[in-house]
Amino acid sequence: MSMLPHISLTILSIIVSVASSYTVLIMIEYVNKRKAAVDTRSRLLAILALGSGFFSMQVIGILTFMAEYRFLPRFWLLALSLLAECLLAAYVLKILPQGIHSRHDMVKHVLITAFFVKAAYFLGLAGVLDVRFWAISAGYYLLSAVMVLGICYFGFRFVLQSNAKQVTEQQRFGSAAILGLVLTLLHYTSTNTFYTNMALPEAAAGGVWVIGTAVFVAFAVTLLLLSAANLALVDLNAFETEAGLLRQVKDSESRFRTLAYTDHLTGVPNRHWFFAHFRELMDPADGNIESVGVVLLDFDDFKSINELIGHDGGDQFLKRIVERLKSVLPETVPLARLGGDEFVFAVPNAKKSYLEQLCQNILQVMHEPIQIGEQSVASGISLGVSCQSIAELNEESLIKQADLALFMAKSAGKENYEFFSPELLDSSLRKQEITAALQQALVNGEFSVHYQPQVELVSGRVIGFEALLRWNSALGAVAPSEFIPVAEECGAIHSIGEWVLREACLQLAAWQKEGRPAICVSVNVSAKQFLDTQFAEKVARILAETDVSAEYVEIEITESVMIDLDASSALVEELQAIGVKLAIDDFGTGYSSLNAIKNIQIDTLKIDKSLVDEVLGSDRSMAILATIIELGKNLGAEVVVEGLETIEQVTLMRQYEVIGQGYYFSRPLPGDKAARVWDKYLEQPNGLFHAPVLY
Repeated sequence: MSMLPHISLTILSIIVSVASSYTVLIMIEYVNKRKAAVDTRSRLLAILALGSGFFSMQVIGILTFMAEYRFLPRFWLLALSLLAECLLAAYVLKILPQGIHSRHDMVKHVLITAFFVKAAYFLGLAGVLDVRFWAISAGYYLLSAVMVLGICYFGFRFVLQSNAKQVTEQQRFGSAAILGLVLTLLHYTSTNTFYTNMALPEAAAGGVWVIGTAVFVAFAVTLLLLSAANLALVDLNAFETEAGLLRQVKDSESRFRTLAYTDHLTGVPNRHWFFAHFRELMDPADGNIESVGVVLLDFDDFKSINELIGHDGGDQFLKRIVERLKSVLPETVPLARLGGDEFVFAVPNAKKSYLEQLCQNILQVMHEPIQIGEQSVASGISLGVSCQSIAELNEESLIKQADLALFMAKSAGKENYEFFSPELLDSSLRKQEITAALQQALVNGEFSVHYQPQVELVSGRVIGFEALLRWNSALGAVAPSEFIPVAEECGAIHSIGEWVLREACLQLAAWQKEGRPAICVSVNVSAKQFLDTQFAEKVARILAETDVSAEYVEIEITESVMIDLDASSALVEELQAIGVKLAIDDFGTGYSSLNAIKNIQIDTLKIDKSLVDEVLGSDRSMAILATIIELGKNLGAEVVVEGLETIEQVTLMRQYEVIGQGYYFSRPLPGDKAARVWDKYLEQPNGLFHAPVLY
């Protein structure tokens, strides 16, 4: 025989069940999301609130069926039911923050929770009614068990979904309504589990009192639950608002970090990112990095690209070239822009052979021009590489070493790469010492000019001298081949070059006052000086100040100076307009020997010593040398053969009627000693065929 619920109390039970379900969902969601923010005291209060909510739903549900019947409550069983509900609440609040990560976990937690629910419900029912286990209805029991399992499963699903994404109030209330209705049905099935096969309790005459009690309890419990739910919901909304603000702050920080660490032109990381990344490599968390290699890249002549296609075109060139560079670098090796046309990347645990291969790949991809508008643009690139072990790694020194290697790569001819080495450091320190000493060399009077005679081989007559710079430095002996390039790099060559020209003119003027024969003095001019647009004016001013005729001064330039023929031709014309002579020095060793003299009128062609050294015993070398001599004469120029050191060389060259210069005649000497050598040749014109003059 079935026990039927009271209609009015059934509606009340549904309201209480929905309110309780709503509160339970909010409380579980609240405790689950707040986690660390909920202390022990708050967690205990939450357990008591949830346990009381579960218990109140159960009691009111039972009273719904007992309004018409006589019953005698057993409070100790009701207390055990409340304890079981609190244990259920504690279990749920423990497992949900940890998460349910597998189907096995879900099945286990649903079964345990369903056990607590059924146990608590049985204890509550036994506390009100006199139940008998032998009278259990298998059908109702199975139905109630399925309902409990469903309630537990969908309850867990709702809470887990609320953790994964934001749950709306409508979704929360809808879930509570479904759970409330199912719980009401659970009351009916659970009660009838026992009374289907048992006699109903004795009817009671005071059912109104039960109804009133149920209404009062329902009102009080609903008010309490809704108040608790409101407080939890307010705090939960505040938490979600705070979490949303934190997400916005983190998103803003991420955007600002991206802006701060990204080069806006090329889109690659900038110098700030690189140094932050480099520090991470220096202090690896896993300890697997044993060494770090740094490669600096710099375009060889980016300024000319900007001049050719403009700054906007230069920006487009950088964007295109960055994509090309990234194509040859591994994805694990990000390219960063330090600024301008300088880039860098770091490679952990890189061997020298691997770094060499990367550098070669970069140089190879740079050979192909890039089309920017209507212009086809290409630029060389130089690379400096430094590698250190983690044990000795120092950020500042590693970057400086790579920068020094880059500088040496550019000094060695550009479009190549250079690895840092201790020898490279010694060379750099030496260069720094020379640079510092050069700044004071003129002031301290450390320079001097030596003169080497040029002898007409047919007559044995001295027809000129070449003025050669010497440096009596506090550093010791410093060869011109070592300090001249440094002077060119630091800019000191301009003042030094003017001083040499002035000294040579003063010496020439002194010799002329002594009544010596008219001769010509040759002065070497650096390529840097030849780029000076006011160079011709400076030469004219020095000639005027020293009262020397321009026809007795010869300017020697190398073939490399003549690469830019447009600029060089204009300056040559200015010098020739002044009246000074022009000589091409070291002919046959430069970039464009024939091109250098094709369109420019020269007065003297000087053949480099390297060609003379090979003529004895080599018919092929002799044929080349004879051809060059014939070329110079056909151009109407005097031909000077440098580096004559033996009588055999002098005898061989004499038949070509050229001018000789070299240690056979005299080494470079100060002006007074050079004059005494000159006097020897004046006294003994045929002396050039004897042993070298002693001085």
